[in-house]
Amino acid sequence: MKMVTRNLDLRICLIICFIALPFISMPVIAAPPATTRIEIKARQRSGKEMTKEQCLQLINSVNLSKDLRGAKLDEIDISGANLVSADLSEANLKKSILKGTNLGRANLSKANLEGAILYETDLNGANLNNASLKNANLIRANLQNATLIGADLSKAILVDADLSGANLTGATMDGAKTNGAVFKDASMPDGQIHP
Repeated sequence: MKMVTRNLDLRICLIICFIALPFISMPVIAAPPATTRIEIKARQRSGKEMTKEQCLQLINSVNLSKDLRGAKLDEIDISGANLVSADLSEANLKKSILKGTNLGRANLSKANLEGAILYETDLNGANLNNASLKNANLIRANLQNATLIGADLSKAILVDADLSGANLTGATMDGAKTNGAVFKDASMPDGQIHP
């Protein structure tokens, strides 16, 4: 009889333990906090904040995004550089040599390209709004579909340049040489579409 009582006591004890187990205070181990992905992007400096040497390194790099806003690049030679879609807005490229440079779809709004050599430069689809191109050499340059609204092309040499589909609305072209230049479907400074 003692054995039965002992087994019964043991069973009751086990049942009580299983029932009470969730209520017994045990040290709680906190789960590690859910890891959050923190993306830290180094803020790319604009050209205005860089030295001329740093700008040249960026120009010659393989970076696809070239932020050269406000860069001081006057009197440099970057012939043949690939600056497709680069941001050169408000950059100073006065008297610089950009022969054969690819500036397709680049932003050159308010850039100073006064006296620059842009011989055979690709400016297809580039934004040159309010840019200064006084005395610039644009011989055989590709300016197809470029936007030159309010640009200053005074005394620019546009000999054999292709300005098909370009927008020259409000541009100044006093004394510009346009021998052999193509203006097919271009919006001329007076707003008229060239045939």
